[in-house]
Amino acid sequence: MRKLTIQILLSLFFFLSLNAYSQESITWGGYTISAKSKDKDLFPNFNLLKDKMAPMQYEIVKSIDKPYLLSPRGQVSTGQTKSIVVAFDKERITGGKLGDICLWQYTISAQVILFELEGMNVLQTHPVGRSRNYVEQDVSRCTAKKRDKERDKFRFCQIFLGLETDEYYSKEEVENKCNNVSLANAGNGLMKEIGNVVSNIEISDKKNIRFAGIGNISLTDRAKAILSGDENFISHPFFTNEKVFDEQSYKDWISQYFAKTISSTLKVPLVVPFAGSVGGKVQLKYSDGTAIDLTLPELDYSFDIAIRGFAKSLMDETPKREAWVYGSYITMDFGGLISKQSSKVKNGYVLENVKGDFINDWREFDNSIKELAKEYAQQIQKTDRKWVTRQTNMKYKEGKKYFGYIKETLEQVK
Repeated sequence: MRKLTIQILLSLFFFLSLNAYSQESITWGGYTISAKSKDKDLFPNFNLLKDKMAPMQYEIVKSIDKPYLLSPRGQVSTGQTKSIVVAFDKERITGGKLGDICLWQYTISAQVILFELEGMNVLQTHPVGRSRNYVEQDVSRCTAKKRDKERDKFRFCQIFLGLETDEYYSKEEVENKCNNVSLANAGNGLMKEIGNVVSNIEISDKKNIRFAGIGNISLTDRAKAILSGDENFISHPFFTNEKVFDEQSYKDWISQYFAKTISSTLKVPLVVPFAGSVGGKVQLKYSDGTAIDLTLPELDYSFDIAIRGFAKSLMDETPKREAWVYGSYITMDFGGLISKQSSKVKNGYVLENVKGDFINDWREFDNSIKELAKEYAQQIQKTDRKWVTRQTNMKYKEGKKYFGYIKETLEQVK
């Protein structure tokens, strides 16, 4: 019996050793910023939080099972051929006075990048990010200059940690729920999202790698006019800077959101335009300060997205309540360099509210776009007859062929 036990233990030891040996070793490069040097100051809260969040991020990543071995840069001297970094590409606070309230939106996003160490070529990118809205009743400080900068840092800290205690904001709350918080008390925040993405990266030795991502984002003249404040709407408060609609920021949001939604639904890496890239290259830094120049992939396939317009209509009402439909209209093209398949897609997001209550129309239009992106990704996964005939300009057979082509093509980039 003892001999059998020893044989079993030895077999188990050799199996685990072989499994560990067969797993590829990847270096963890930590947090960095994907931006031109002159734009580094556009990440003030990330820069303040980095030293706190980066070590916690590694602890999260280390605690999750992965199909590869991960070691901090510098701890293992040999064996690694690839590396992972988290490159933050946007930190933004937008909004201001809206009616008799102050409304702010806090956004931070990044790319989880897998690249090869020998040629510094990007192999995979996975977009991640979070946005959170805050309403303040005190409109006397409702400007970027007067806003509480310490509270800005606290709010971004909570986005990283997945906590929501802003209503109890105080010096003590900052200490307990940001500066001295432990992972045991963290929620489902951006760090856990990053951890899940990192742990699910599939390492491949394929040489003929194909890349898909987000290509051109465009706005029709009508869509841009509405976003800028025409047709009885105000300029989109979350994408307006000094009373002028920031078209590029809106396009960046569309690009990030569709990429993240499709990528997470279909478990496929998608490339989005890199902030700070020049001539197909982007300069990043490891967490230890070492500079690296990465070569960005050229897209074999891309989604081109055209925002065509928006419409709001009253669907139903009673003496006390009303239901509004927020329509969003886009065109989605997908394909290679030579040809693309195209479809017009629309969505009607329904909002029910009490008559007389304030409605932030642009928050609801954003919800309409988000819902559309989610349902579009689901159609790639499994095409629904009713959805195609109701929300596209295609007949079911055309829609099935369109979404089937996208699904089959994306399988090639996994």
